[in-house]
Amino acid sequence: MVSLIDISLIAQLFILINPLSSLSVLVSAYKSKMDVRKIAYTSVIIAFILAIVMALIGPYLFSIFNVTLDSFRIAGGIVLLLLGIETIRKKEQQKTKIGKVDSLISIIATPLLTGPATISFITIKAYEMSQMLLLFNIVLTFILVSIVFIIFAFSIKKINLKVVGIISRVLGLFLASIGIGMIIKGIMNAVGA
Repeated sequence: MVSLIDISLIAQLFILINPLSSLSVLVSAYKSKMDVRKIAYTSVIIAFILAIVMALIGPYLFSIFNVTLDSFRIAGGIVLLLLGIETIRKKEQQKTKIGKVDSLISIIATPLLTGPATISFITIKAYEMSQMLLLFNIVLTFILVSIVFIIFAFSIKKINLKVVGIISRVLGLFLASIGIGMIIKGIMNAVGA
């Protein structure tokens, strides 16, 4: 069982999912007197289900859309790079419009948690590695994400968004680095280097 745990993969997935990016939405929901715990729990469950589905069907998408792994790796790397840059440059006071609870759950589940960057990464990993290993590490990653969301939900009154913003920017730097690595690997494989 220990051999199933891939700490590097879990860290990369956690950085991609970046639960801190959803905190401002949860704080806004709290200020609008919405059920933050329900929003947090449901969002994580939906994001988890989407990640599992992508891990299961990801390898088949390459043949359906007639796309090579390396071209998808380059495209996914660009998405990760852009998301990392956006995370790094994010303004401290970002206004989040609050609508209905279901709308907020959808926004947090995807694109904030399991968005295009996470989907790209999982799809590539589903092609590159054992499906069982990937699924097991997705489960472990979402357990960590759930713990972070539970902490958010129970301590929402005390959360300092400035500190969260700084940590999120650091994670954004690693996200951009993962994206650059994917682009370089895709280009090198495509040109046969």
